[in-house]
Amino acid sequence: MHARGRSLLIAAPFAVFFVLLSIATSASAQLRRATSPVWQPPVSIVAPDDALAVSVNPSALAYLRSWSAVYVHAEGEDRTGFAERGDGIYAATPLLLGFSLGASVDSVRPTSASGGIEHTMLSLALAYAYDDAISVGASTRFLWSPNPGLAELFTLDLAASWRPLPYVALSFLARDVTGPGYHGGGGYVPRSFLLGLAVRPTGTRVLTLDLTGAVDEDGRVGARVAGQVEVPWVGRIQAAAEVERVGDEQPDARVTAGLIVDWGQVGAGGGVVLGDGFDDSPGWYVTARVEGHERVGVPTGAYVADVVLADLGARSLLRVSRRLERAIHDPRIHGVVLRPQGSDIGLAYAQELRLLIDALQDAGKPVVCILGDASGAEMYACAGARTVLADPAGGVRLYGPSIEITHLAGLLQLVGIRADFVRIGPYKSAIEDYQDMRSSEAARVAREENLDELYGRFVWDLSRDLDVEPARVREIVDGGPYVTDTAIALGLVDGSADPFDADEALTDAFGGRYGRERREPDLPRERWGREPRVGVVVVDGEMVDGENVDIPILEIHATGGRTAVAAIEHMAADPAIGAIVVRVDSPGGSVLAADQIWRALRRARERKPVIASMGAVAASGGYFVASACDEIWADPATLTGSIGVWFGKVDVEPLAERLGVETEFFSRGAHAGAESLWRPFTPDERAILSEMVRRWYRDFLRRVAEGRGMRMTEVDAVARGRVWTGDRALELGLVDRLGGFRSALVRARQLGGLPHDADFEMAPARPSSLLDYVLGDTPLGRAVASGGDEGSSDAGALEVIAPEMLAALRAAWVIRAEQGARTPVARLPLEIAY
Repeated sequence: MHARGRSLLIAAPFAVFFVLLSIATSASAQLRRATSPVWQPPVSIVAPDDALAVSVNPSALAYLRSWSAVYVHAEGEDRTGFAERGDGIYAATPLLLGFSLGASVDSVRPTSASGGIEHTMLSLALAYAYDDAISVGASTRFLWSPNPGLAELFTLDLAASWRPLPYVALSFLARDVTGPGYHGGGGYVPRSFLLGLAVRPTGTRVLTLDLTGAVDEDGRVGARVAGQVEVPWVGRIQAAAEVERVGDEQPDARVTAGLIVDWGQVGAGGGVVLGDGFDDSPGWYVTARVEGHERVGVPTGAYVADVVLADLGARSLLRVSRRLERAIHDPRIHGVVLRPQGSDIGLAYAQELRLLIDALQDAGKPVVCILGDASGAEMYACAGARTVLADPAGGVRLYGPSIEITHLAGLLQLVGIRADFVRIGPYKSAIEDYQDMRSSEAARVAREENLDELYGRFVWDLSRDLDVEPARVREIVDGGPYVTDTAIALGLVDGSADPFDADEALTDAFGGRYGRERREPDLPRERWGREPRVGVVVVDGEMVDGENVDIPILEIHATGGRTAVAAIEHMAADPAIGAIVVRVDSPGGSVLAADQIWRALRRARERKPVIASMGAVAASGGYFVASACDEIWADPATLTGSIGVWFGKVDVEPLAERLGVETEFFSRGAHAGAESLWRPFTPDERAILSEMVRRWYRDFLRRVAEGRGMRMTEVDAVARGRVWTGDRALELGLVDRLGGFRSALVRARQLGGLPHDADFEMAPARPSSLLDYVLGDTPLGRAVASGGDEGSSDAGALEVIAPEMLAALRAAWVIRAEQGARTPVARLPLEIAY
């Protein structure tokens, strides 16, 4: 929607409001109509939050967070004027792409004294949310009646809603707009128009007030005021008063009041209808509902959140963090069961899980881990849980950390491919994988020190969790791996349990029998409009120029500089986002992409706080972008630093000669064809390249110094391509604090003035399966990709490919991407296994 159209949509309710005011001064009329459903509970017309929106306000369907079904029965004695007596069933559900669908069936059986017409009505509704603040909707009504005045009547309702603030919402409804009226058989249905204003004084669902005015094309006017109060431990009290034929000598006034008791996903209640036409015999109604989300009301009993940890990646770990953090604040959750299932997480991710486990247990929510064939990192993550159980046929693959460096120089020479690179810094060892048969002494020293620091942290943390001396932990690691019985005997785990039949063990661990829920509860919206939140920009995988690159079958996910900058700019401009967290889980890559992201983050800092959260690796170009933020948080085991640059190419001239391939060059200019794959650099070109790399390195130092408030000489002293752990980076001033994603999230909320439980939104979207990849940047593709976890949908296909083959294919892609980019590279060359 362009700006002008959006402005007109926003202005329309105000224009109609003034029209209603002018009509009300000279005319008089009604909220009820011949096509009304059965008498509705006194919900807000502007902001109904369940399936009743099908009949009340179809544009509000767009804001439903889950499916909903409601039943209403309205009753009154025959001698009363109750034209809306009968039964109604209403159902609605959100769809993809902002659309929602609803339907209802009403059987209206008016009392004999009311003068109403018996009829059955089918309603179909469709709504679309442009964003969290603007929505439109329409509903069609088909009527069947033995009375020819309503027989086979078809009408159309249109609605629009605007929720600009958490405190205010507006709706405009045009009802029965399909013609000037229905005159068949003597019936007549005039058009009517409603404008409503709803207010939430606290900005939340606790109290909602609703004021609605109505006018029809005959000039009759009506008014309605309603309110809803949430009652702790019970549900909701609702009430509404409405007056029809305002200005007549004898206006028609009625009051509806009721109570709904909410219990999780179900609720029931009822109320009375008083006023004109009822005399001393009030009408009454009962209602019941079932929904996909839970409401706060009667306590449903505590339960245990059952969380499976499988195929954890840079993004799926963040979603696990969200669920576990919600469990900290959710009073219904007694504790958490964690089930690592071959996730093969690194030590940094394991440390983030440890912090979440500590936070849960500090909040009084015990954590139980059920291990299968656990890696050392999985056991390390769970060691601080109240109880750790292992599969009787499983064990703990405890080996200790290791680094494998694959040198391709011999292979490249064998096939006739020549690697020609220039680097800055003796520790910038990525090019050694292509040029040398063994690691340089500088790279070897740095890697040994990294392993010492990581292993020392691993041992120290386990000694605290297991309550043994560090020397004993080293003995246990040296004796690994272990089957479950041996792991129990050594105190690594507390007992054994079948993961599919662990009721007895969990009852003992949690001190009672609790239901377990794997589905994350979907709570209703607390606020109108866009709820205040933290924006999370994920920079994961290789950094490349242009747009994101995704090859799900090979688990290749690269961050494009242009894509990341667009996400940062969007979040910086979004008023609902109070702070930004840049989650860096990247070894680096293109210096151009890194510099574009760095500049975008510096611009964002001028508008709101920006915090960097480092994952398993945030080195080289990954550290480059993090240095632009207000604060940097890292895990103790994060690999970071590696401040340095290299550039070069591989050429296939020896291979071409061997195969008898001759390449002719026609060029102008001394250095034309310098980047060709069919010839090496000349000495002059290498000299120029060396100077360019030095300049790029100085720019790198300058960017880091500016972002960190350091002198360039101070940065250079810890740069030169040297890789540091998070622990050492804190000592050297390269990072500000130790902590995982949740720690950075909490800090961002503080700096942004957001609620302590404010949610976060993650961007840019990334496909997680071949289906996502095929759909691409279509609306459906974006909708599917936005909720995906990389490494999950294609896991079955990946299992048939050897890990070594996958690693080789990814390495080949990286080489080709770096060669094709023709820009300097800042990338970390290693991974650490546990």
